[in-house]
Amino acid sequence: MKDDHIPSILVADDDPQIRELLKTLVESFGYRAVTAGSGEETLEVVVREKPDILLLDIHMPGLDGYAVAERISNSADSGRPLIVIISGANEELNRIRALKAGASDFLAKPIPTDMLRVRLESLLKVKAYNDFQHGYQIQLETVLKDQSSRLLALVEAYCRFVPAEFIQQLNKQDIVEVKLGDQVLKYMAVLFSDIRSFTTLSEKMTPQQTFNFLNSYLKRMDPLVWSNDGFIDKYIGDAIMALFPSGAESALKSGIDMISYLPVYNEHRRSCGYDPISIGIGIHVGEVMLGTIGHDRFMQGTVISSAVNLTAHLEALTKIYGAGLIVSSDVVFALQDPTRYSFRFLDQVQLKGMLEPVSVFEVLDGAPLAVSDLKSATKETFERAVNEFHQNRIPGAVRLFAEIPDPGGLDGALAVYKRRCAEALSGAVRPEDIPATHHMGA
Repeated sequence: MKDDHIPSILVADDDPQIRELLKTLVESFGYRAVTAGSGEETLEVVVREKPDILLLDIHMPGLDGYAVAERISNSADSGRPLIVIISGANEELNRIRALKAGASDFLAKPIPTDMLRVRLESLLKVKAYNDFQHGYQIQLETVLKDQSSRLLALVEAYCRFVPAEFIQQLNKQDIVEVKLGDQVLKYMAVLFSDIRSFTTLSEKMTPQQTFNFLNSYLKRMDPLVWSNDGFIDKYIGDAIMALFPSGAESALKSGIDMISYLPVYNEHRRSCGYDPISIGIGIHVGEVMLGTIGHDRFMQGTVISSAVNLTAHLEALTKIYGAGLIVSSDVVFALQDPTRYSFRFLDQVQLKGMLEPVSVFEVLDGAPLAVSDLKSATKETFERAVNEFHQNRIPGAVRLFAEIPDPGGLDGALAVYKRRCAEALSGAVRPEDIPATHHMGA
């Protein structure tokens, strides 16, 4: 999205008070807001204003929200907005009907301000990427009409297999200049994302269904990498490995966007009769070696470094601690203003071949509100307890962990540490050996 473009949000609700409240919130986020009070007026404003996002109430005089969403979704106009259906009832049937009508998201009243801001930010990035892709496709089709421009189409095809950003990082003008053994050392952020229990999921699907599932998932998640100045280095089955030349901030924003957007994607899956999924994301920054490996006849681009290995291990930690997004301390220290984000210290891990343990942090931004609110409220006590644990003061750690409420069993890390403390107190593991129980890469 260009810096000089101010996103526009259309608020459609027949209640003047709710309409003005949402308008005020939208404008406080820095966006331009327009309003409509009926279904027919909404359709007129969409044609006239071409908003980026439509916040659409279900119950309105004349055409209701579902009918409006269906008409907009069936329109051939490429500039149609992404639709967020708003309902006073948080019912599953309303969600399913909204998504089938063409909505991209569903929100129940009353809408928390932070949730609305995060959802709008994520959807605007998706909208910007969709608009870019549509414009680029039109340009490409125009070029292909001229057969003398066939070479441009071939370059476009190559870039689908070797990212143009990768070639640029190698300081090459285009793929024709790339040769075996080209390599360059760069400092950048690495993001590794993985679908939890993918093997179990795929066992229930045919190969064709597995391909369709992966492409549906990647189609929604990949734009959240590109819109944050990153690029996809490779897919490893269900995993995404992305690189961010601009550093930690861009990678962290991308990870938060992916975690925030997952509930929207899961609503789409539910509407189609599929089970929801969960993902884990690890992020680290450091020096990486980009280059080409293989043979003169067949080669591929790759990235090799300890930073890549550490990032994959951080993603693996999300399964152990039930966390969505885990980053290294190097990521936290590389941010211009770490206080803009919500972290909690999680653990120290020892990687094979590394002399010093790595401090890792859980990112609470983007997580479901019930989870982030609980962990934020207990953050200070949790971190004190973790410190007691790593100082081998196990009784003190046990006392502090016991003070942390977790009525819904939402804090996976709390359960892990309670189990480790019990093992130490029982004598099954010596306290001084506890850190060794979670070494990685051994």
